[in-house]
Amino acid sequence: MRNLGKLFVATLVLHFITLVSLADLWSDVHTEIRGSQITRGRIAVSIRDAASSDAPLVSAFWDNGALTTASDTPMIPASNLKLLTTGAALIVLGPDFEFATKLMIDGDRLIVKGDGDPAFGDPELLETMVVGDQHGLNVEDFLRLWIDPVLALGIKDIREIIVDDRIFEREFVHPTWPINQLNRRYCAEVSGLNFHLNVLHFYPKAGLNGERPDLKLFEPYARWLSPRNRATSRQGVHDKSDIWISRKPDSNELIFYGNVKFSYRTPVPVTVHDMPSFFARLLAERLREAGITVQGYRLASDDDAILEGQIVGPVIKTPIEVALARCNRDSQNLYAESLLKRTAYELTRQPSTWTTSGSLLRHIVHERLGGRFTPPDLHVVDGSGLSRDNRISADTMTKWLNTFHGDERIGDMFLESFAVARRSGTLKKRFEGIELHGAIVQAKSGYINEVSCLSGYVTMPDGHRRSFSIMANGLTNPGSVRLAKAMQDKIIAAIARDMAAVEITLGSD
Repeated sequence: MRNLGKLFVATLVLHFITLVSLADLWSDVHTEIRGSQITRGRIAVSIRDAASSDAPLVSAFWDNGALTTASDTPMIPASNLKLLTTGAALIVLGPDFEFATKLMIDGDRLIVKGDGDPAFGDPELLETMVVGDQHGLNVEDFLRLWIDPVLALGIKDIREIIVDDRIFEREFVHPTWPINQLNRRYCAEVSGLNFHLNVLHFYPKAGLNGERPDLKLFEPYARWLSPRNRATSRQGVHDKSDIWISRKPDSNELIFYGNVKFSYRTPVPVTVHDMPSFFARLLAERLREAGITVQGYRLASDDDAILEGQIVGPVIKTPIEVALARCNRDSQNLYAESLLKRTAYELTRQPSTWTTSGSLLRHIVHERLGGRFTPPDLHVVDGSGLSRDNRISADTMTKWLNTFHGDERIGDMFLESFAVARRSGTLKKRFEGIELHGAIVQAKSGYINEVSCLSGYVTMPDGHRRSFSIMANGLTNPGSVRLAKAMQDKIIAAIARDMAAVEITLGSD
């Protein structure tokens, strides 16, 4: 009976310590929001114990100075939406899934079968690609992986090249994406056959004696492109290199503006319109250069039956693990949209659309969270978070993240795709000078105009983990995004400090 009394007292003490800890954490979150110097906007914070299905440890909402204890308000998530997209892709496609892009021959026709792979010809991945004794490929090396096997067949004449991109509908951009930014790499079009991140990389060279800069060097090289050159090569003391490229909507008409003082070693990107057609023409051009007659090229039409043939050369495959990391760690929008649409195709076996894909993602979240209700705060229109029409609350985000903790099938792969504070991806330069008490922070950052978000996990050395979501919207004052990032880092530090204090207290005599 005496031992039972001691146990009862110990339980009361433990419960008291936990309550004090949570009170301190709420106070810390409150302090960081109030002290952030953000004067206008809305901030939602949700923190959960990853192993618990209970209510959030902390739920806070700040609206232009008023702070309440609820973070179920719908917020614009920006790239934090990628955490829904990648999680849903893992749930539906599975951890062993691979994208597979094929080249086939059917009589005198070559058929390129797209699988929506965002990594097909990704220049960053090509740098790490190993083929035989060759370590690292450029875009021309990559194209030779198919050109050389066609040459080996001894074919002299090809009637047509058909690119079958019908796994996705040809809705290349979402209608709510910023129309004045569709030339930027983060607004790359999305198609059933992606290539080279659906962008061109230009390397402008400074012109001599006041001449306009040289724009002939770009990848993948397409001789039929003839961009208009309105750029300059001024060499004055106050001049700088600031060239940029515009692209007319629904075309590949490019216009160069700005100045080239020094020749570029890093590429200047611009998006490509209709990459499936571009790639068909590019492949035809390379085959002709290799001595093969190509009479024509086109996209597969509704009148074409299922296109099949003998596989030529290697099937280009990308494991889902690679796609997840490029999406979450590096925040590549093309990867997110391709994963979303490929997930929708897997469920429907119909060409994916934005509308269908968004609806299915919402349904997957609904089922994953128990299927008892559809989160009223959830609205999904794309997979990357580029659209300002997406909505999710911080509480729903942490509830979603918690479902992957301890999931033996897909949990580890999901978490390993995140950027790690101070180590990798979009968080490599975050949390400098911030004490994390030995914790590992795995998270996804998110930014669009007037929006800054951070969601993920804080994991202590003993495996104790908490999920968090910190979303700031309506940051209209200059410098507010920078202040929001600093606030996010400090709240994460408070979570780690609180977890470390609990560990020390509970392990004491």
